[in-house]
Parts: sequence; C-alpha cells; structure tokens
Amino acid sequence: MIPNRSTPIKNEILIDILAKGLLSKDEIRIIAYIIRWSWGFIGKNKRQDWTKPLQQKKIAEDIEMDRGLLNRNIKRMIIEKKLVEKDGCYQFNEHYDQWVKIDKKSIGKAEKKLTKSQSKLTKSQLLVDKKSIGTDLKGSNGKGLPKFKETLKETLKETIKEKGSVFSEILKEFIKHRDKNKKKMTDYAVYLKLQKLNKMTNDVNEQIEILKQSIEKGWQDVYPLKKEKIVNNSQNGYEQFMEKVMNDRR
Repeated sequence: MIPNRSTPIKNEILIDILAKGLLSKDEIRIIAYIIRWSWGFIGKNKRQDWTKPLQQKKIAEDIEMDRGLLNRNIKRMIIEKKLVEKDGCYQFNEHYDQWVKIDKKSIGKAEKKLTKSQSKLTKSQLLVDKKSIGTDLKGSNGKGLPKFKETLKETLKETIKEKGSVFSEILKEFIKHRDKNKKKMTDYAVYLKLQKLNKMTNDVNEQIEILKQSIEKGWQDVYPLKKEKIVNNSQNGYEQFMEKVMNDRR
C-alpha cells in the first residue's frame, strides 16, 4: 500500500530513466514537479495523468529555478517529446523510446517555429475553458481530469490536515473573521495565504500565532510576529484563545 502523501513512480522510471541519467539535473527538477502535480493525485481507478493548468512563473518559483532557464528547458523537453503540454496542463511522457534527440541548431529552429505558432493564437484561443479542464483532457483511463476547483480542494485538505487540528481550527476562525468583515476568502485565496505563511516560517506553532495575531488585531492579512516569545500551542492554549474569541463576539 502506498503511504499517504506519497506519489507512485514505476521502478522502470527510477532505473531506466533516472538512474541511467537520461534526464539532465534541470529536467529532473521539472519532471519531479510535474509528476507531483499529476500522478500525486489518485482517482477512483487510476492515477491522474495530467496536471492542472500551471503557469511557468509559478513552477519557477516553487522549484526555485530561473524563469528563463525553466522556459528554455520546458520548450526543449516538449520538442524532444519528454513533456506533453495542452492548454497549460502538463504530462510527463514516461515512454522514453518515443523521445527524440535533437541537436542545438534544430532545437533553435523548432523553438522559433513554436513561438511563432503561439503568437498567432487569438485571445479566445489562449483562454482556457473551465469545462475543458475537467472533460476535454483525457488520461490513459479515458476519463476526464478533475476540475481545477476539485484538485485545489484536495490540496488544501491535505495541507491543512498535515498541520494538525489546532492549526485547522485557528484557520477556520481566521476565515470567519474575514467573512465577518466582508472579505470572504475563496479556496484559492486560502491556498495563497497558506503559501504566504510557509514563506514566513515552517514552524506550525508560529503560523498559528500569526493567524491569532491577525484575528486579535482585526487584520485582513497575515504578518510576521514581533520579536516576542512564541507561545507553545497546547490544547489549553487553544481553549484560552477560543474563549477570548467567543467573549469578543458577545
């Protein structure tokens, strides 16, 4: 059985592709990210073959790679058939016998051709139809991919669960606090807020204190803590905070 928060990868990929060095270091970094956001989600009968729509800027930020370098690598990998791209969604082509080895001159010509063809697309062609994300793209099981919102909800649920019940309850209070001030948060807004918290600190206890600070001070956003002692969030500490929140509502 595959452990929770794990991504299944075939042994052939580990040995024949990764161990034998068929991919460069930069390609491995990109492929690892693509695999995480595709095969990392398991459907009822089979893995998810495609990622949700991904912006290259977002990929570059998440894997801490120069955006220009990422762009060049992805273009080359698509030309060499290591990656497949459709409407901003990506799929790793694990069938390395289908890959094409192209010299630098040919890659340059192919990249120019690809850029020209993309520049001719109209605005309506560049916009991704929300319905197509869930129905037009097909995995190898012949079924449509999960919609972006469904995938996002799964990601949020998994991330919040990992941070623990106390964090989950405080986050709910922060969302209620925003709703009360007519600043309702979408799932994507919550996702961005979690990203911001993670950039501030990896300490869950500190993240809890940051959320509590915003609620207590009536802030709509989250900010780093001042240089004060961070309270250890035991169950008693959580109960005291909730008591204060309930008293403020009366």
